[in-house]
Amino acid sequence: MRAAVTIAISIQTSTATIFAADSKLTTSGLVGFDDGGEPQFVSQTYDNATKIVRDRAGRAMAVVAGVADLGRISVMDYIESSEVPRANDADQQESAIRQFTAGMGQLRAAHWHESKVTPDRWPITIVLLAVAPSYTNRPAVWRLVFRGEQPDVIKLDNPVYLEGSYDGAFSLLYGYRSDVMKDLVHALSIEDQKLGEALDGTKVLRPIDKLSVSVMPIQDAVDLAVFLATIQVQMERFLPGEPVCGGPIDVMVLKAAPTQETLWLPGKVLKHPLGRVG
Repeated sequence: MRAAVTIAISIQTSTATIFAADSKLTTSGLVGFDDGGEPQFVSQTYDNATKIVRDRAGRAMAVVAGVADLGRISVMDYIESSEVPRANDADQQESAIRQFTAGMGQLRAAHWHESKVTPDRWPITIVLLAVAPSYTNRPAVWRLVFRGEQPDVIKLDNPVYLEGSYDGAFSLLYGYRSDVMKDLVHALSIEDQKLGEALDGTKVLRPIDKLSVSVMPIQDAVDLAVFLATIQVQMERFLPGEPVCGGPIDVMVLKAAPTQETLWLPGKVLKHPLGRVG
């Protein structure tokens, strides 16, 4: 299986959605079970994976975090070879996305049932899926979470959304790290909800509060997405431990108006290794 443990960025303007992601990919193969029945995996890391794809019609795109396989086919290949359904109103579109997600979930479940791994041990796959609907000039974005047998489908309205490994970028936008806040809750013996209410009620404007994403030109939104992804990659590069993000930053733009189209801005291109200069 392929684990796209990643930094994925979603930025929504009034007429476009921008996805950015790094290129590090970890493959992990099931090699058996230990004496206690725990599944055993062997890992290998690569730095030039492509985690963002568009569908066959070019009116939807997706970025993948977590394990990138649905069994014998990757999430990326499945979406590239499919046409993500589009509908005439928001309710029909939501239903169509749920049906599309269910089809992916059935493939994944069949694979893991065959491997004899119990559902509570199945790896997690998360997909951000953007569609240019026929009923509005703004793309719609969903977060598809494959955990266990039944996937969850969550509509995203966040102008800026971070997925995967994102503590570095998150702390820059929000002014704190989630792990630091969890430890603070424990140290002060207060409830998570109390701290959340205090943070939401603060009068200090955080960087995320100052961003006017909806009116950003596409190029500026692309620049912001790449900046946030790069921040995460560089933080992991300099901090102790093995980085889970790395490699070039790929970008894709889904425009809903004035025309519906996807724009592919790769951070890397295929090239012959012996053709390098210097």
